[in-house]
Amino acid sequence: MRDLAPDFPITEEVNYLNTASIGLVPLPVKEYYLEFESRLAGGGTLTLDEETEDLVYESLRGAASRLLGCSPDSVAVFNSVSEALNAVAWGLGVEEGRLVSTALEFPSVTYPLLRMAEVRRGVEAHLVQPEGWRLPTESILQAINEDTKAVFITHVENLTGQLNDLKAITRRAHRVGAKVVVDGVQATGCIPVDVGELGVDAYVSGSYKYLCGPFGAAFAYLSPRLLEELEPLYVGWRTSENMWGLEPTHIQYPGNASRFEYSTSAYGVKLALAKSIEYLLELGVGRIHRHTQGLVRALEEELQSLGGLEQVTPPSRGSIYSFQPKALSPSELAKALKALNRPVELSLRRGLVRLSPHIYNTEEDVAQAAQAVGRLLP
Repeated sequence: MRDLAPDFPITEEVNYLNTASIGLVPLPVKEYYLEFESRLAGGGTLTLDEETEDLVYESLRGAASRLLGCSPDSVAVFNSVSEALNAVAWGLGVEEGRLVSTALEFPSVTYPLLRMAEVRRGVEAHLVQPEGWRLPTESILQAINEDTKAVFITHVENLTGQLNDLKAITRRAHRVGAKVVVDGVQATGCIPVDVGELGVDAYVSGSYKYLCGPFGAAFAYLSPRLLEELEPLYVGWRTSENMWGLEPTHIQYPGNASRFEYSTSAYGVKLALAKSIEYLLELGVGRIHRHTQGLVRALEEELQSLGGLEQVTPPSRGSIYSFQPKALSPSELAKALKALNRPVELSLRRGLVRLSPHIYNTEEDVAQAAQAVGRLLP
């Protein structure tokens, strides 16, 4: 990986190992975004005419389709992962049956299912329980029965970094006629993704983690099979096939995934996310994956050699390394690491210390973090 420090100047001052929470935006993307927002604020339609407004969505659809290995017609643009997951969950129109997820998910994945089970008496939200901090694939497969209508699962678990076996889960789900909806926000940008190869029905991701974009943009791959059945949760002026016709008396939905795009939104963010994805594609997601996996292996080797902590992250993982100190509270350890001359930025999640490297991190960052942990452990 070439030296990216000039594009991420904060890394000279901070050992930033917290991409699973918020990723850093490359300087060229930041400058592009701020310049667009400045022109829009001062120029209105002189900056954002109808052609430019169309380009906003087309740019992000195109970049996301190259990232996921699918057609731009299969990509819908959203404002957040939560919005996209709700659009898919409620758009499925499930009135009865089982919706499967796990008890380790980020709440945005499970809350739509829990809410559906509250308001639709025939719907059961079944959350697979972990074994310790692990989610055995077999446990997930066993939960997918003949009553299952959909499985909502993350590609990479946000707490532990566990990489789920989406192919096996999808094969089992499709065998009983269920859909598979994936939250890929901790995977896209650091793991190569080919939605056709995975076989999933929906794959959702957002801007501000490993995709290195600003807040306020997300996208979803929706398979042709799913598009035939999915109904829009919300509609608005952008929902129409002839959007600029502004016809108020009837809705003619577009024949592609853009039927789920319904409103004016933060256009600068979406243009910036397209630029961030292009930035990552130019580096090569395969190369990024090798780089980040090397850093996680180095974290594992150096921290495990210290003793005094329990590793939570399994061997099959994304760019996340989580652990629990045995004789020191996680909050005390985190506070001390953030107080160093060159602070180590990290997250605490449900009693776990979580480190999450990305393109702007180096082996020196790993060594500094591990040495600091070693000095702090009793």
